[in-house]
Amino acid sequence: MNDKLVQGGECNLITASGDDLVSVVSIAGDRIVLASARAIELRSDRAMLVIYPWFLYEKLLGALGGLGENDSFHTDTALALFGNQPPRQLPQDSGGDVRPTTLNSSQQQAVDLCRRVTPAFVWGPPGTGKTTTLGHIILSLLRLGQRVLVTSTTNAAVDQALASFATLHEGASLIDSGVVVRLGQTAADTCGAGLREVVDRIHAEGRHRLDRIDSRRNEILQQLDSGKLLLADLRATPESAQLGLFATNAVRHVDPRRLLVLFGESLAARLARQPTQTQQAAVEQRLDRLQRAARLCAERCQALRGNLRHQEGVVLLEARLLLATMTNVYMSSLLAGQRFDAVIVEEAGMAILPTLFYCACLGAQRAIMVGDPQQLPPIVQSQDAFVQRAMGRSIFQVTVPDPHGSDLVVMLDTQYRMHADIGALVGELFYNGQLRHGANTQQTRHIAAGEPCPGSAIVVVDTDGTGLCETPAGSYSRFNERHAEIAVELATQAVAGGADSIAIITPYVEQVRRIGRRLAAMPHLADQVECRTVHRFQGGEQDVVIFDTVDVEPLPPGRLLSGKAPGSSAPNLINVSLSRARGKLLIIADVGYFRRHDPSGIISQVLAAAMRKGTIQRPQAT
Repeated sequence: MNDKLVQGGECNLITASGDDLVSVVSIAGDRIVLASARAIELRSDRAMLVIYPWFLYEKLLGALGGLGENDSFHTDTALALFGNQPPRQLPQDSGGDVRPTTLNSSQQQAVDLCRRVTPAFVWGPPGTGKTTTLGHIILSLLRLGQRVLVTSTTNAAVDQALASFATLHEGASLIDSGVVVRLGQTAADTCGAGLREVVDRIHAEGRHRLDRIDSRRNEILQQLDSGKLLLADLRATPESAQLGLFATNAVRHVDPRRLLVLFGESLAARLARQPTQTQQAAVEQRLDRLQRAARLCAERCQALRGNLRHQEGVVLLEARLLLATMTNVYMSSLLAGQRFDAVIVEEAGMAILPTLFYCACLGAQRAIMVGDPQQLPPIVQSQDAFVQRAMGRSIFQVTVPDPHGSDLVVMLDTQYRMHADIGALVGELFYNGQLRHGANTQQTRHIAAGEPCPGSAIVVVDTDGTGLCETPAGSYSRFNERHAEIAVELATQAVAGGADSIAIITPYVEQVRRIGRRLAAMPHLADQVECRTVHRFQGGEQDVVIFDTVDVEPLPPGRLLSGKAPGSSAPNLINVSLSRARGKLLIIADVGYFRRHDPSGIISQVLAAAMRKGTIQRPQAT
C-alpha cells in the first residue's frame, strides 16, 4: 500500500470509463472505500489508483497558501523554528518532571531542553538512543497537559516513535485509554493506536453490525452474479422447447447445484423438475428480491459507515497524542482544523522546508526537531540553485548551522550500536570526536571475531588498480563488476562466519542491480544479505556492513563520494553507510585511485582513518 494514500485524502481512480478524482473514505488492510462526485461503473477488474507527484505539491502549495487566511495557525512558532523570530523560553512547570533512571545524562538533557525552550533540536547520532529519548520527550509533554503531534517524512520513522512510546508503561496505558491515535496506513504494528482500532474498541457494536451487514451484502452480490448467469441460460432455451405440447418437452435440465445458490435445498430440487418457464419466473422473482435486499444492505452500510466516520472525527478531536506522516498532515481532511500544543518532527533533517513550515504552524507552543544533521538531507532531484536553497537544505542548516555551539541543540553523546572501533571512526570523522561508546562490547566483539578477517572490526579491502568503472548506455549510474564480485564473496564469508544480518551498501543503483543478480543466483544468501543504495538503509542497522565505493578508473570520482560541490551531501551519505554496522565494517575501495583524484576529499579522509584504525586486505586475483 502506498504511504501517500491517506484517509481523508484524494487521488485519481482510472478505469475503462475514465479518470476520476476520488476521496479516500477509509482504508482497512487491502480494502479501500472511495467516494466520487459521479457514479463510476467498474466494467472490468482493471482499476488503478494514482497519486500524481505534482498533485502532492499542489496540495502542499494550497495548504501553505491558507496560512495567511486563517488565524488559527501559529505562524510565530514556525518563524521561530526558521530563525526569523527569537527563540522563546517556556514557563517552567514542574508537572511531569520525572527523571527516568533509564536515560543517560545527554538524553535527560534533551528531555529538559524540549520542556523549556522552542524551537528545540535533539541531535541524535547513530545508535545514541534517539528514538528511546523521543518516547520520553513525548511522555514528558503529555504529563504537562500538552496535546502533541508527532510527524515525519516516512511511515517507518512514525512507527518507530510509536513503538518507543508504547514500551513505556505509562505510554501503553495511554494507548489503551484511546487518547493516542496513529493516523494513516502502515504495515507495522500500531500497538492498538490505529484510528480504526481505537474507534472499534470504543464502538465495537457498530463495527460488528457493519461487518455483519457488509458480509451479507457481499453474499447477496455473489448470488446475484450467479443468478444472472443462470437466468441468461434459461432465456437462451430454444423457443420450440418452451412451447412444446407436452410438459416433458418444456423442461430444461438445470444442474440443481446452480439453483442451490438462490434457493433452499428442497425448493431447488422441485424447481429442477419444473418447466423452463416456471424456472425462469422463479429465478426472476428471486433476483428481484435479492436486488432489493442488496440495496437495503448498501443503505444500512452507508449509514453505519457515516456514523463510524463521525466517531473517527470525535476520536481525533479527543486524542492527546497524534502520529502521522507529513503527507497525512497536509493531505488528510481528517486533520483539517486540528491544532496542537507541541509539534515534534522525527528525522527532521530529511523533511523539505515548506512542509516543515506548515507542520510547525500547527503547534501553539513548541516545535521540536529530532534528527541528525550529519545524515541524509532532503532528497531533491533538481540542481537548480533556488530549488536547492528552498528545498534541498535541512532545518539544521537553516537554524543551527553550528549545532555544537547552539543553546537550542542537545547532542546525544553515547552510542550503543557500533563496535567501539567503528564508533570511534564515525565519531572522529563526523562528530568532532564527541561521540562516546556505551557498554555493548560483548555482542559487537563477537561479530568482529567472525569472518571475513576475524578479529577486525574495520577492514579496508584495497582493490589496488583492478576493476573497471562503467556506465550502462543511456544512464549516469555506475557499476564495477570486480567490486560486485568481491562484495558478494565477502558476504558469503560473513554468512559462513555466523553473521545474522549483512548489508551491502553502495551509492549507485546500477551497482545494486549487478550485485543483486549475483545474490539471486545464490539462494543460500538471500535471507541474510540485503543490497541497497545508501538512502534505503538510513535508520537501519546490520551485524556486518560492506560498503562498496564502486569508483575506479577510467572515470573520475562521482559527486556522491567526492564532496567537491558546494553543499555536497557526500559526507552525510558516507556517514550513513559506515554507521549502519554493529560489529564489522568492510570498505571496498581503490585507495590509490582516491589519493590521486581526490586527496583532500571526504572519501580519502575516511579511507585514511579506516586504515589507521583497522586492517588492510587485498583480494585474491581471479
